[in-house]
Amino acid sequence: MVFKIIISAEAKIDIEHSYLYYLTKVNTKTANNFFKDFNSCVNTISKNPYFKIWFEDFHAKPMKKYPFLIFYNINKEKKIVVIARVFHTSQNPKKYDAIYW
Repeated sequence: MVFKIIISAEAKIDIEHSYLYYLTKVNTKTANNFFKDFNSCVNTISKNPYFKIWFEDFHAKPMKKYPFLIFYNINKEKKIVVIARVFHTSQNPKKYDAIYW
């Protein structure tokens, strides 16, 4: 059963910043591959969202090729997954103490 995916405004900003980082600091191919990896993980989440719970009711799915975790929560009744943030794993977790969850 496929879940509908909603990407929060904060997660969109996270994705944009990461994409632009790879685009400006590495190259276009790496930036595009980052976006493809993200989309692949979102597709996997939509098919089976029940990955590890990391915080309260937030699940996280690691991206395959890039050091990021996709944080999301699930509305089981409505079959909706809301992606809250896309977190680079080398960042200090205290940076997100005031995260929107």
